[in-house]
Amino acid sequence: MTLSHYHVDPVTGFVPPVPLPSRLPEAFARWDALVPDLSALIRSRRLRGVLRALPMLDIAPLVSVGDRERALLLLTHFANAFVWGGDESDLRLPPSVAVPLCTLAAQMGRPPIAHYATTTLTNWRLVDPTQPLSVDNARTIIRFLGGVDEDWFFVASMGVELAGAPLLPVVANTVRCSREGSDRELAASLEAFAEGMGAVHAALEQVRTWCDPSTYYLRVRPFVAGWPQPGVVYEGVSEEPQRLIGGSAAQSALLQLFDAMLGVHHADHPAGAYLRTVRGFMPPRHRAFVEDTERDTRVRERVKDGSVALQGAYNDALARIAAFRDAHMRLAHDYIVAPSASGRDNVGTGGTALDKFLGGAHRSTTDARV
Repeated sequence: MTLSHYHVDPVTGFVPPVPLPSRLPEAFARWDALVPDLSALIRSRRLRGVLRALPMLDIAPLVSVGDRERALLLLTHFANAFVWGGDESDLRLPPSVAVPLCTLAAQMGRPPIAHYATTTLTNWRLVDPTQPLSVDNARTIIRFLGGVDEDWFFVASMGVELAGAPLLPVVANTVRCSREGSDRELAASLEAFAEGMGAVHAALEQVRTWCDPSTYYLRVRPFVAGWPQPGVVYEGVSEEPQRLIGGSAAQSALLQLFDAMLGVHHADHPAGAYLRTVRGFMPPRHRAFVEDTERDTRVRERVKDGSVALQGAYNDALARIAAFRDAHMRLAHDYIVAPSASGRDNVGTGGTALDKFLGGAHRSTTDARV
């Protein structure tokens, strides 16, 4: 299991190790020019007219990985800003955005909507290019309404990925040990994993530092929502409306990879079916890492018949993931349920009922103890 095969960096994990290009080739200058003014165009209700007036551009000149990722980043944000950037949603995306977006997304195996990879994994640039990537040396490339709260929400989410990066080689080693190592070697790898989960948990809590819950709920969350009924028509592509879920941390490969390694099974209802669905929103190589790990791991089988020490190491690893999920539930409550006018809005950006989905995932984790 070679991490580079899955586009995983030993330092930054699922986050690309270098920032995207600061601009696209000259033919796409009109797209780049919208980035600094996107929030002003949304605020003034001019964005839709500007996007409709864009020329139809052929994406064929976009050949490098960086250029293609930047183009997908911009187009997915343009799409969400168009749909949600008015007094009412507009469910007909103009061809100038829809055609290149759908073409590029299909080629890259990704959905034509803003999703976790484009809001979080690639949406960053270095503040000081001479210093390494960290949450204190990064800001988002493109924002909807802008402001420190939106910027920090996505940068801090990337920080969770960075904190989890050292655990990805541990996952690969744990899977290897589950197939060919001793109980002691497997237990040691699980202990290393449990110890590293502390940093991942701490990174999650950092979301609160610079992102106010009410600001997130009112000004950030609406723009990453999925398409409402009956769906969005991608003009120039198809007149059949598409229903797509919104950007969500569930689309991250990180926690799904940890579950796969440990053999945690989520029943179809309420969590399992959704977690499998959102794998389609992951970059294809990241999704392959999760699925290959799920196929190759023997951790749970070994633990069931293993030593007391091995079982203890496994249960401790599960407890650390359960604690992370518990913190995630508290965060979802504070940032979605509490700020809602009724106090009863428990639907996340991915369209799931938060209490059922997050609670179900938490129960599956604790129920996996041996």
